[in-house]
Amino acid sequence: MRVKAVVALVLACLNANFAFALEQGDLVAARRDVSIVQNAKSVDQAGAGQVLKVLQVNGSKILVSRGRPGWLAIEDVVKLDAAEAFFSKPFATGANARDYLSRGTVRMAIGKHAEGIADLKKALKIANSPGDYLEPLAYAQITAQDQPAAIATFTRGIQDDPKSVPAWMGRGLAYYQVGQNQNALDDFTKAIQLDPNHAFSRKYMGALQHDLGNVDSARKQLDLAVKLDPHDGFARKARGRVLYDQTDYAAALEDFSMAVTLDAADGEAVAGRGVVRLAIGDELAAAEADFKAAIELEMYPEENAYLWSNLGQVQTELGKFDEAERNLDRAIELAPKMNEARSHRAYLLATHSPDAARIAAAKADVQSVFASREPRTYWDYRALAAVNAAMGDYARAAKHMTLGEAIVRSTGPVRFVEPTVVLRKSYDQKLTPMP
Repeated sequence: MRVKAVVALVLACLNANFAFALEQGDLVAARRDVSIVQNAKSVDQAGAGQVLKVLQVNGSKILVSRGRPGWLAIEDVVKLDAAEAFFSKPFATGANARDYLSRGTVRMAIGKHAEGIADLKKALKIANSPGDYLEPLAYAQITAQDQPAAIATFTRGIQDDPKSVPAWMGRGLAYYQVGQNQNALDDFTKAIQLDPNHAFSRKYMGALQHDLGNVDSARKQLDLAVKLDPHDGFARKARGRVLYDQTDYAAALEDFSMAVTLDAADGEAVAGRGVVRLAIGDELAAAEADFKAAIELEMYPEENAYLWSNLGQVQTELGKFDEAERNLDRAIELAPKMNEARSHRAYLLATHSPDAARIAAAKADVQSVFASREPRTYWDYRALAAVNAAMGDYARAAKHMTLGEAIVRSTGPVRFVEPTVVLRKSYDQKLTPMP
């Protein structure tokens, strides 16, 4: 009894140390092939070297997901920063295909793409059953941005096993990433037919449907994806975009905020939250902070005109006119044909300290916008009305504000409807002779 008690105490201490060592958001690798368990039932399998994000820590267990959330014992994983050394140990005495697979998977996760691909190709070459190694290699090729190679490898996997859900899902993703939308839809549809309860296919199907303008279909797929895996940040931010388009800003804010909670380094999620906050209008300072944070998180922020434009817009509303103008200038410098940034800048130039030069610059911006073939937006008509008003042409200003009012009533943001009405009426009043 005493020996059992000591062993139990040692295990408890080890588990406690593991728990203290891991936090939500950490990346870990499975030490061995292991079941992912939910409600005392196995819901998925993680192979040795499989990299997973810690979604929650509960004592000696962690919540993880590969499309189906479930729990692992902390003793079954190793932290990612120690995983390469852990899986390199067998190579001292001679490694087999599984060893190459595990180390290769980890190397891909830590950014050693050339070494990782080499390990995975070696695993495929020496394996007794090569079919088991095609999908890991193909997913690694996606990570390495070699989608054509991934498509070819996934196709081999499908030929080897036509019922392989990961192969259909992965090839669909590779097709999606290179813009082969119909092929992607076909593959995601096949994956869903084979496994309706996996979140992976549904979240990318939803994102693709949204890209194609099928908002209702996108919402249906993303609702299911989030239901199947509430901890999937991609599904959350993808649904946030759909909810934004449906003008359900409160729900969109909730989804983007959850995506940021799940991954604070996700610049797209942070920027999405800023866009929703800007549309709601109650947290403009927080929206500004989101756009600044997203710029810091982007790998190449100097190339993202969209973020600079949004930052300039919110700073205009906050009265930070000089900063706003600089950031809108930067957006236009990066993307000269970006109508939204030009419309925001034209409005700023025509309404803040307007003089002849600024009005002329604003006029040039709206001329560029209206010369394009892009659909007209509320921002475009608001800017044009402001320029007309600055030039003393209140009849045209009222006319264009009326056109902008119709758009903003239809598509939002709703908070601009009342200010638009007030502005239009002010233009109308200036047309009415004084008694």
